[in-house]
Amino acid sequence: MPARSRSYGWYILGLLATVNFFNYANRNVVFPVYEDLRAAFGFSNAQLGLLGTVFMLSHALVTVPIGWAGDRLDRRKVMALGLVVWSIAAMTSAAARGMGTMLLSRALVGVGTATVVPLSNAMLADVFPQEDKARTISLFNVGLFLGGAGGFAAGALLGFPLGFIVLALPGATLAVFVYYVDLPPRRSQAPAASLAQLREDMLQIIRIPTMRWLMIGAVLMAFAAGGYLAWFADFVAEDKGYAIEEATLIFGVCALTGGLAGVVTGGVIGDYLYKRYPFGRLVAMSAGWSCSVPFAVIAILLDSGPLFLVSAWLMMFFITWYHGPMAASVDDLVGDEWAATAQATFIFVMHLVGTAPSSYVVGVLADQVGVRYALFAPTAALILAAASVAMGFRTVRADRQAASVGEPAGTAL
Repeated sequence: MPARSRSYGWYILGLLATVNFFNYANRNVVFPVYEDLRAAFGFSNAQLGLLGTVFMLSHALVTVPIGWAGDRLDRRKVMALGLVVWSIAAMTSAAARGMGTMLLSRALVGVGTATVVPLSNAMLADVFPQEDKARTISLFNVGLFLGGAGGFAAGALLGFPLGFIVLALPGATLAVFVYYVDLPPRRSQAPAASLAQLREDMLQIIRIPTMRWLMIGAVLMAFAAGGYLAWFADFVAEDKGYAIEEATLIFGVCALTGGLAGVVTGGVIGDYLYKRYPFGRLVAMSAGWSCSVPFAVIAILLDSGPLFLVSAWLMMFFITWYHGPMAASVDDLVGDEWAATAQATFIFVMHLVGTAPSSYVVGVLADQVGVRYALFAPTAALILAAASVAMGFRTVRADRQAASVGEPAGTAL
């Protein structure tokens, strides 16, 4: 990229990271207001978990059509429409009067936010060079951690419904900036096609051997991350004896320091290893998840105190290594014309099978055995996630070569 376009590329990255901030803030604001919702509506743990499940279910179901449209239409316009939808839906969440209206509004927020990640990943892959993809997407995901912590902070400090209202407002404004951003020409343009072709494109992407191992690992990781995210603050408050404000602060510190350090570290390590080994980015993912497991176990079992806090921080640091390497690896495995569709298909499978049921499943377990022991379910999933991604070490070289010469997805079988 020339100097001028490089500086504008950083503007695009900053804008999309800001969008991602409010994307995750709106996603997470519900988790620290569980007590407010229990008091207002008498929700059980299972019902509270269902709020996260419905959000992620709708989010996942529309992700593939959005990514497919993003390969054929103007990605800026598709994302801008999504931001407006989420802004309006988040405002209606604040006016909810029971489980039905709350579930509907959270589902619509999920629809709107589904435009952000697959389209952003594809746009950033057009703007920045291939060898820097993992680092670039890691920087984009800084917005994820800042926004995740911001959503928790808004919910804990402002409560329900004010926290929902405050985070809903910026969506429409950001939509204008996204609509008018000046993007470079795409690497290639997918042809117009039927819905039958969408199905075939998805199947071709899933046929790639390394993509399948990545998807299995991502599903397991998403179940783990979704379970931790939905129940961490409630767990710290109930099991460790902290007030909800203190529990939210602990989450915020872990996310803003450990999580941010982890996502940047994972991106740098993934790109460094990628330049030396075909499976380098997969190593960064698998190693991060493997290292996070012992610290997760310690954090669950220990009572409050310095060792618990250090373990929680290290768990967050290692578990977040995957963000940049995973999205970059998906882009490595397909031709340019499938960039957004591949990202969307991957996210669809990850969230539908992994994230969507996680908060509800952990909530049901929490009703039966308590939150402490329920959190061993996502911890076990992390072990399996690391092993699954490691299986892709054997196939990634051939799959990357097939994509680089423009062969159809899945021909390296």
